[in-house]
Amino acid sequence: MKQGLFESLTGEFHDGTPIDEVPESHRQLKSIMDHLTRIFNTRRGSIPHLVDYGLPDISELYRKLPEGMEELRAAIRKTIEKYEPRITNTKVLSLDSEERDARLIFILSAELRNGKQVRFQTTFSASEPSKIIPWKKPQ
Repeated sequence: MKQGLFESLTGEFHDGTPIDEVPESHRQLKSIMDHLTRIFNTRRGSIPHLVDYGLPDISELYRKLPEGMEELRAAIRKTIEKYEPRITNTKVLSLDSEERDARLIFILSAELRNGKQVRFQTTFSASEPSKIIPWKKPQ
């Protein structure tokens, strides 16, 4: 089983894509991206039995910029390390943010348990939920 338990139970990924429409070779990566999306869009403390699941209030971190950027970077790494066991050796780098658009952009580098390197990009915005996409180096 390449997808996670949640996807197996519901028969679809977070974005509504049925499991069967995703090639088996891509299911694990899609499942990881879905889980990271859930983590990044959950405010820490909102799940009573997992009080440290999720991220701190992003609006509070915006008010602390530029120092808040480092606080968010550290929170992302720590939360991934604890709650996404399918990846290891997580590194989180911040890119030049678009402060005028209130966007904070991060690149996540990690290894799957089989040793394969993966990279994702996530963008935090005051007006939209965070999204996880595969990162490709700009050309």
